[in-house]
Amino acid sequence: MKRVSTFVAGLDEILEGGVPDGSFVLIMGSPGTMKTSLAYSILHHNAIQGERGLYVSLEQSRDSLLAHTSSLGLPLEDATDNLSILDIAGLRRKFAEYKDQSWPWVDLLKLYTKGLKASFDYRILALDSLDALELVADFQNVRREVFDLIQWFRGLGCTTFVIGEAPSERGLRGTGEPLAPTRHEEEYLADGIFRIRKAKQGEFGVQRQLRVVKMRGTRHEMSYHVLLYENGFRISPILT
Repeated sequence: MKRVSTFVAGLDEILEGGVPDGSFVLIMGSPGTMKTSLAYSILHHNAIQGERGLYVSLEQSRDSLLAHTSSLGLPLEDATDNLSILDIAGLRRKFAEYKDQSWPWVDLLKLYTKGLKASFDYRILALDSLDALELVADFQNVRREVFDLIQWFRGLGCTTFVIGEAPSERGLRGTGEPLAPTRHEEEYLADGIFRIRKAKQGEFGVQRQLRVVKMRGTRHEMSYHVLLYENGFRISPILT
């Protein structure tokens, strides 16, 4: 099976070499868990290896995103023209004059992503974020319309990473798991789910932890690992 490397030290080993090519993967977590950084890092490192990627931002501006990722040591120029940024947030601002009208944001998203697929032929796509899309699109039937959108993304023939917000961790017998499930009912449609949480470390510290909730076509661990960023992402076992 062809797989897409995450370039996260330790994670690809858990995934038997990486994410199965063509998968639709959710990256879920509460604010501050580096979801955006992780998704961008995956595309950035694959671009360096020659795999074209498209990062679609519905919230953060292109300049803000690139300033953040450059501060992590991931400058766009290192991707050697194999990584493109689609700033839907900027397009929204340009069309602000239509704010009192019903604007087909999903159609706009499809138009640009499909157009770029024809001219740029990217193999990896990241969408940031599902929550922002649901907000600006004003879905009437979230489950049905998100299902249709996921099927449309599958039709692009690329590996897709979608960022989604999860409830803040409120603790469940010390595990840090949410007491209530996430509101994304479409999780069952995804081929894979990475969940990132913030867990208490000592009396005052907090660490990020990641686990692979599911990944179709892969035999993987389901336990949490510490997620670290030190000149690149890596995971390590949680020491007890």
